[in-house]
Amino acid sequence: MHMDISVLVWLGEHRTDALTKIMSVLTHAGSEIAAIAVICLVYWCMSRRTGTRMLLTMLSGLMLNQLLKILFVAHRPWVRSSDVKPVESALDDATGYSFPSGHTANAAAAYGGLAHGKKAKPWLKALAWALVLLVGFSRMYLGVHTPQDVLVSLVLGIALIWLMDKLSAKLEEKPNLDIPVSLSILAAGALTLAVTLLRSYPAGDSAEDIARNTNDIFKLVGAVAGMTGGWLLERRLVRFEKPRTFLTGLIRFVLGIVLVVGILKGTKPLFVSLLGETWGGTVRYMVTCFAALYLWPLLFTALERITGKKKDEHA
Repeated sequence: MHMDISVLVWLGEHRTDALTKIMSVLTHAGSEIAAIAVICLVYWCMSRRTGTRMLLTMLSGLMLNQLLKILFVAHRPWVRSSDVKPVESALDDATGYSFPSGHTANAAAAYGGLAHGKKAKPWLKALAWALVLLVGFSRMYLGVHTPQDVLVSLVLGIALIWLMDKLSAKLEEKPNLDIPVSLSILAAGALTLAVTLLRSYPAGDSAEDIARNTNDIFKLVGAVAGMTGGWLLERRLVRFEKPRTFLTGLIRFVLGIVLVVGILKGTKPLFVSLLGETWGGTVRYMVTCFAALYLWPLLFTALERITGKKKDEHA
């Protein structure tokens, strides 16, 4: 038995009901929805530069993560060994191939990216990185990822945070770099999709597993296209400002998340019925991410401008 499998077997043998409940909650901090919510909070309400860096880290992390999954085709731990008994409730978020861990990558981009902010307090940095490590540990505890999956994702996440910090600094110095950066991101997404479609898979993989993994890649490419286009258009046409008050920022964030989640969840039946599972998911993620990065900033900027003018008139 390989060491990485042995670790999961040992963890499975020492689970407790209380700790399983805690880990089942903590693991959701590494979901795409949670990571996007944190990045939107920072981007919309706290710091454009920090938010941009976190966004670029997540975009590059998502694509690199999925590309490695396709290249290595590492099966989930319970497929590799029947001795691994994953927690049943964790299986819904454990689709596709195993290496590397997507939840750990998301957590590194969101919480590690937040900790890397220059104004972040020491206690916040410690708390953020502790959360990243706990998300990674939860994936092993729940039996859905090996230590290798988690460790590689963590190392890649740290490297991407550093690289994207350098890139966001360059964007501040040379704003017109946003076009080549956007084209590079889209090209990376196209490359990931091409590898997915052209790669030959192991003979033992079921058509259902391959289809599920392919659908995940299509959704990723849709999300990347929507985020990239929305980010570029917002930089060029909107240029929203940091909210002036805590209440304004809170309203901006809460309404924005309601809008984004509403589009993501509410449009699924429509797009799937019109375009099918694969292309429907692709368009749905693209529209949702475009709304988050361009349409919502455009809307809240206009609303805040109108509200501000009315207040000035009544002053």
